[in-house]
Amino acid sequence: MMTQRFQSARLLLTFALLMVTAVVASGGVTTISLRSTVRVSTDAPVTLADVGQIEGDQSELLAELEIEELFKGEDGHWQSFDANDLRDLMERADSIHAGSVVIGGAGVSVRKMALTTTVASKISAVTVADAEIKHVGPVVRSHVERWVRDRYQIGDDLLRISFRGNDEEFLSTPTDSRLVEIREISKRGRTAIRVIVFENLEVAAEQALVFDVEIFRTVLVARQRVNRGKVLDASHILSERRWVSPDDQSASSGDALGMALSRTVNAGQLIQEQHIELPLVIRRGDIVTAKSISGSVIVTVRGRAKANARLREVVEIESMNGENVFHAQATGKGKAVIIRDGGLS
Repeated sequence: MMTQRFQSARLLLTFALLMVTAVVASGGVTTISLRSTVRVSTDAPVTLADVGQIEGDQSELLAELEIEELFKGEDGHWQSFDANDLRDLMERADSIHAGSVVIGGAGVSVRKMALTTTVASKISAVTVADAEIKHVGPVVRSHVERWVRDRYQIGDDLLRISFRGNDEEFLSTPTDSRLVEIREISKRGRTAIRVIVFENLEVAAEQALVFDVEIFRTVLVARQRVNRGKVLDASHILSERRWVSPDDQSASSGDALGMALSRTVNAGQLIQEQHIELPLVIRRGDIVTAKSISGSVIVTVRGRAKANARLREVVEIESMNGENVFHAQATGKGKAVIIRDGGLS
């Protein structure tokens, strides 16, 4: 029996040594911290160095790894990649040991944009007959964008609306000297509206539009995994700008500090207003020190809490001898102020 245990232990030790040797041989751990949003030029291939900060022994190899194949569709549109997309590329690269690479960040949004001077130099001369003349006045799209800003109370934040491809023709409908009416049809995940264009009180165009809305604004995210009930301090939170849905009501750092989480939040996740609450300072059965204040006289009594209480909540307390029950407002961990009939004592 002892011999079998010794052999099993030796096998486990051998396996652990092999794993350590593999990590050492691969150059140790390399970390990639993904940026939330990136704009890059179309003049050169996009690499991993463009979308994240790389540190570690494999940083030079990873910095040169091209991610061009992840881009789909035309340039100029925002495209999002997550850690899994980038890890697939690394695992297919023979020179990179993907197992020792740690990727931080929920994902990255990238937009490839051509430089104006470069594009202008490549455009050949065309005649007016060959050129596509576009309407330069107001169109349906501008009315929809203004409606979205009013609907979601979006100020100077960057706005991104993802329309369906077959809506582009209607969105380009001119609205000079026309009346545009917009009605919200539904708000279940995606925004749905009906747009009616009137000319001389007659319907000139009408169509239902379904689209996604995102805002580039400052939000509060978790630096690390924070468990439910944890009281937040500066080490738990980070402010950064991200593309988010208007429904994502991020808490501010001022509101979040000193508050408790109502749910567990993982690293990189948004901390929303509904995720924070006053910390629980008294639990049922706790011995509570309660003060009764009358003018300049302060009397301190001790009792047992009959229920849980968050900061500033009222809790029922039973005296230590069990003969009296009184109400008090929780003021801290195991502390309270007794409430009389006329209010706080």
